[in-house]
Amino acid sequence: MRTSRLLILTAIVVWALAGCVSSTGSSDSWSRSYLAPTDRVFSAVIDVLEDEGYLVDADRETGRITAKPSRNSRGLSPFLAVKVFESSGQVVVDVQTRAGVTDSVTQGDRIEASIVEFFHELELRLQGFKD
Repeated sequence: MRTSRLLILTAIVVWALAGCVSSTGSSDSWSRSYLAPTDRVFSAVIDVLEDEGYLVDADRETGRITAKPSRNSRGLSPFLAVKVFESSGQVVVDVQTRAGVTDSVTQGDRIEASIVEFFHELELRLQGFKD
């Protein structure tokens, strides 16, 4: 009984430290906040984007990352502008889509699904489930 409580408490702490604590989204902008070091989040964002087949250009000093879909990217991949910055003791990852993506409902749904998948993969990486 005590072991299961400890496991549950550990899982809650891990989720709170690395998981999403807030989320906003519209058709072209998404943000999530994390309780993890800025450098760790920045590196994890780059790793996830590269794993998804993006060509990444990153500037650690400004926290800006641009991601262009490569020929190897899966599905419908929009051009992305990502900003990683600290705010109120948390690290915010703000993702915006860029020109080159049409506004059709079907494509919008696919793009939103790809952004949700990006954040899912980022959270797994921050929680230590992926390298």
